[in-house]
Amino acid sequence: MKTILAKVFSAAACTVMAIAGFTGIKSLQNNVNAAYYTPRLMVTGSETDKARINAGDEFELTVHFINESEDTHLYNVKIAFTSNDNEIYPVAGTNVCYVDSVEDQEEFDVTIKMATRMDLEEKPYTINVSYEYEDKEKMYYQDSSEIVIPVYLTPVLSVSDMKLTKNEIDLNNKTSFSMKLNNVGKCSVYNVSVSVEGDMINNTDTVVGNIDKGNNSTVDLSLKGVNAGSGDFNVTVKYEGADGKTYEIKKSMSLTVNEPVAVELSTEETPAFNMTYVIIAVVVVVVIIVVVTVIRKKKEKKYA
Repeated sequence: MKTILAKVFSAAACTVMAIAGFTGIKSLQNNVNAAYYTPRLMVTGSETDKARINAGDEFELTVHFINESEDTHLYNVKIAFTSNDNEIYPVAGTNVCYVDSVEDQEEFDVTIKMATRMDLEEKPYTINVSYEYEDKEKMYYQDSSEIVIPVYLTPVLSVSDMKLTKNEIDLNNKTSFSMKLNNVGKCSVYNVSVSVEGDMINNTDTVVGNIDKGNNSTVDLSLKGVNAGSGDFNVTVKYEGADGKTYEIKKSMSLTVNEPVAVELSTEETPAFNMTYVIIAVVVVVVIIVVVTVIRKKKEKKYA
């Protein structure tokens, strides 16, 4: 009987302990889940100190972060900046920044000075921002984000072979002006136009259009003299880059416009007619007539 009671008591005790243990473990588990959240570091945005970044430029990149955890501090935060083929690289030589600790829900910024390679094409480039960190339990986490940086090229247009067919013209006459535009940059130029203005000539302009890199275009204009004088006229070349930014080149050339020379009638008197020559001529004629008459009469008497 005692043996049976002992077994019953033992079984009951085990059941009670099992139930109590299970309840306690479940309660502990609930407490852990309620108090602990996976810490998450996020990039919320970025900005540069330059509105336009050209190939070969240096610039400061500022990245905004936030610890989204509501009750977990982060420690030993390591942030690294990389790009494909070092298209964009850190000026200081290191691409890593460190932050000792970040409180829950805390926002912070990291600024790093970067540079773009001179040989880059005009297009957007990606900077990879990777970050590693720990929580208070020394658990290790890592994540990454991407930042897009548009890189531009500065368009370069040069002017050569500026010529006038005539550097001096009369009023209301014309001369031909020509020049060559050379795209010596690494990108195309757009909406190229040329205008010529001056006090002595009629203002004129022309649209050239787009010029691809390595190419050139010739401009020919006819200039008419509208005011007499001598001096310079202005030549203005305007063009745009891929981002719509306008560039301008100014040149000048000299030209002389003359007043037309009036044709004046001669006011000199006609020299007086020399009567001496007339008298001599008359005498000669009379002598000839007399001689001819005498000779004729002699011939008549001879044959009479």
